[in-house]
Amino acid sequence: MKNVVIHQIVTLIFTEDQLRAYWQKQESTVPFAALTDAQYMKLAEDMLAHSSHSQLEQHLIGRGWRTKEEAEGAILAEDESRDDIHVEIIDTDDSAEPRRRMLIDRVREIPCPHCSFTFYVREASSERRNWTCPACGSGFHDMTT
Repeated sequence: MKNVVIHQIVTLIFTEDQLRAYWQKQESTVPFAALTDAQYMKLAEDMLAHSSHSQLEQHLIGRGWRTKEEAEGAILAEDESRDDIHVEIIDTDDSAEPRRRMLIDRVREIPCPHCSFTFYVREASSERRNWTCPACGSGFHDMTT
């Protein structure tokens, strides 16, 4: 038998209320409000790991109640330490600058404003904003990284 494997990026949204309800089921003595950003992300990953496929439907953009707008806002914390998952805590009440598209292998896409050449940088830190285009050699300050 031959199998076909398709890899794609899927955005799952876990709301604060959903995480709070999941936390309360854990019967922890630590209050939900006392969790750190890292603990919120770990909780979401645990919820992901313990959800059935049908339960995950409610967390997908365009399915159930989740909308694209729920994945937009100021990034409060993120974990990009693994190649197969990227976790962010987003404050949807706070607007944010447009973000660069992230490709599945953690390569950042950067278009040169001088020559329109697009290049890709692996492991580019989110703090870096100064780039030199490999095609035309022009330096530029990228406001959206």
